Amino acid sequence: MRNLFSFIMVFAISITTRAQEADSARLRISGYVDAYYSYFSDSLGPNALQQFTTVSPRSGRFGLNVAQIGVHYEGGKARGNVTLHYGDIAKATWSEEFSPVQEANVGVSILPGWWLDGGFFTTHIGTESFLPKNNYLSSTAVATYNEPFYQAGARLSYEGSEQLHAEFWLANGYNFFLDANSARSVGLLLRYRFSDQTSLTYTNLFGRESPDGAAPEQFRFYQNIYLNTSFGGKLFLALGGDLGLQSNSRRADGGESALMFNALAVARCQFTPAFSATVRGEVFQDPEGFISGSYPSSKGEAQGLQLWGITLGAEFRPVENAYLRVEGRYLQADEELAIFTNGANARWETMATLGFYFDHPIMTKKP
Repeated sequence: MRNLFSFIMVFAISITTRAQEADSARLRISGYVDAYYSYFSDSLGPNALQQFTTVSPRSGRFGLNVAQIGVHYEGGKARGNVTLHYGDIAKATWSEEFSPVQEANVGVSILPGWWLDGGFFTTHIGTESFLPKNNYLSSTAVATYNEPFYQAGARLSYEGSEQLHAEFWLANGYNFFLDANSARSVGLLLRYRFSDQTSLTYTNLFGRESPDGAAPEQFRFYQNIYLNTSFGGKLFLALGGDLGLQSNSRRADGGESALMFNALAVARCQFTPAFSATVRGEVFQDPEGFISGSYPSSKGEAQGLQLWGITLGAEFRPVENAYLRVEGRYLQADEELAIFTNGANARWETMATLGFYFDHPIMTKKP
C-alpha cells in the first residue's frame, strides 16, 4: 500500500512537468477521510462486516470508512484520473484483485464535446454514491448495496451541452474489473438538466452474466432512474428506483425471466447553512434472488431478499467540506425471511460519521 501511495505522488509530479507545456491544462489533487462509530442490533461480531451495508459496517467499534487520495489531470485534448483508497468501504465492496484502486482511467478528446475514456471506473449506475460525502446520508440503501460499485471498460461521452450529458459504455460486466466470462456488457447514461435545481438521470447495463459454456445463458438488463430537485435552497429531494430483468432465472421455471425492483425517496431540510435533517424511505424486492442472492425462508426453501427500511439523520457542517452526521435506520425483511441474528427479520442500526474532503488545484497553466 505504501508503494502505491508513493507511485501516485510520482505520477502527480511527472504530469505536472508535462502539463507546463500544454495549451490548456489543470492538475488537481483530491483527498477524503471518513471515520465512524456504529452499532447493529443483529451484530455478527464486533470485527465482522455486517450484512446489507457498505458504510460503517463493523458493529460496536470505531472504524475508518475510507481514506483516499487522487490525482486528476484535465487538458484540452487529454485527461486522466488515479484514485487510491483504503478502509472498510473498500474492504466490504471492492475487487479483491485491485482492492486499492478506486479508479484509474485516461481519456482523449476525439471531437468538440466528445471524449473517449478507458480503464477502471466507479459505476455509472445508482441513485446514491457509495461514498458518504456524495450523499445526503452516510448510510446507503440496500439497493445501493446490491448495485455495481465499479467497472472496467471504455466510455464515449458527450459533454458539449450544459443541459444534456450522455455516456455510452462498453464494460467487462456487472461489478467486474476482471469479468467472469468472455462476453462484454453495454451501458448508457443520459442526464438532462431542466434547471440549476432539477435534473433527471437514466442509466442501464445489459450483458450476459452466466459463465462461458453454461446453459441456459442468462442475460441481465439492469436499469436505474433518479430525479434530483430542490426548492428555495431549503428542501432537497432525491427520488430513484431500479428495475432488473434476467433471463432463465425463475426458481419455479428456469426457462422464465426473473424480475426485481427497488425504490427510494430521500428528503433533506436545510435549517441553517450548518444544520440539516434527512429522512429516507426504501423498498427492495428481489424474490428470485438473481441480484441479492438466496436466503433460507420459513417455508423451508430459499428465496431472494425482500425488505423495506426507513432512515433518519442529522448533519452539522462547520465548513463546506467537513461534516458530522448521526443516523439511525430500521430494516424490516419479509416475515418469512429470518435473516438477522437470533432468527429475527428486523434490525436497528445507528452510526456517527465524521468526514473531511478536499479537491485542490496544484497546477494551472499561466495565461
